[in-house]
Amino acid sequence: MKEKVELYRYVYKIEEKEVNTFKQAVFASDSIREIPPTFATVMDFQGGMSFYKLTELLHYDPACVLHGSQSYEYIKPVYPGDQIEAIIYITGKTTKKNMTFAKLETTYIKENETTIISRSVLIEQKGDRHV
Repeated sequence: MKEKVELYRYVYKIEEKEVNTFKQAVFASDSIREIPPTFATVMDFQGGMSFYKLTELLHYDPACVLHGSQSYEYIKPVYPGDQIEAIIYITGKTTKKNMTFAKLETTYIKENETTIISRSVLIEQKGDRHV
């Protein structure tokens, strides 16, 4: 796979209450108005891209999924009250031995400008010791 293929998209309104709860959970400073790092994961799970939806789109068995890696590129600040459009792409999928690796990229857009890019790898591991 040499090009990005869109898997899913959704729109998410960032609520201040959710951001404050997340800040408490990760011990982030209340004095910073921007969303904390990794809050994009909250947007994914609450914006319609649940783990089960993702595994369904990838044709993965949820019982066999490992999280390989996750990185974030912060381009512009995002604040509570912002409305974000997220577009999830698959950028690569390979199989080695009993494992399938899916490379994903999510672009978070506010007012037609990219604000955050998230890149991750999900692994489906199957074999005689697994489902």
